[in-house]
Amino acid sequence: TGNAAIVSENADLYKTWADYLKANALIPGTQSTTDGIMSGAPSNDTNLALKGIIALKAYADILSTLGQDGSTYSDTAKSYASQWQSMAEANAGFAANYGDSGSWSICYNLFADKWLKTGLFPESVFQKMGSLYASNINKYGLPLGSRTTLTSPHWMIFAAGVTSDITTRNLIISAAQDYIQNGKDDMPWPSIYDSIGGNATVAGVYNRPAVGGVYALLVKDLGTTVSTGDSNSGGGSNGSNSRMILQSTNLTVIYILSFILSTLLCLA
Repeated sequence: TGNAAIVSENADLYKTWADYLKANALIPGTQSTTDGIMSGAPSNDTNLALKGIIALKAYADILSTLGQDGSTYSDTAKSYASQWQSMAEANAGFAANYGDSGSWSICYNLFADKWLKTGLFPESVFQKMGSLYASNINKYGLPLGSRTTLTSPHWMIFAAGVTSDITTRNLIISAAQDYIQNGKDDMPWPSIYDSIGGNATVAGVYNRPAVGGVYALLVKDLGTTVSTGDSNSGGGSNGSNSRMILQSTNLTVIYILSFILSTLLCLA
């Protein structure tokens, strides 16, 4: 709608969230995450760090569309994104945790950088992830990392949106489709299952709204505005651009910021 009222009415709350991410996003420490079903409470989970970094830049972009100065948040997010690439360096793709170069994660939260057009990561990062995905797709899906054969359909499709290689993207989608058609379960689509055996492995994680994330590719390219973090985009000929950014990011950024904060604070 381009209506920024929800942002303006909750400006103090969003700033509180953003300030927390500004202080903690790069080094999240030991946190409980949804991924923890597979790996417990990881220390400095690189995929979790991505959420906070991208959300911080998205907050800066919201300030920009409102004609406010978001440069402090934008600059911090850009610095964090650069540091993340070095700290998460691994033998293949990017490590699951900082310093563990022998591990890898599918880092599906990189999807948000493309979805929200925050422009924090160079194409080389996405190409690197695409090569990792192509080398590790199992019959029924892409495992979430080197430490498990488990996968999640929605996070797997987020990964499909990360890679720019159409062949790899289609292989990931086809693996998910293969599970739907030929998997070993007779229950509604589980949100966690084994990518090799094709069977659900965690009781009760099926028929959940989270699986709606499999439609992520349908929204990835909505809007064409590229994030700049420029605080002077609020009027004149830039007004339509501001509205486009708000239409593409308003509700999604609010969702991501709230989700990240609840994850980092272990409230979810």
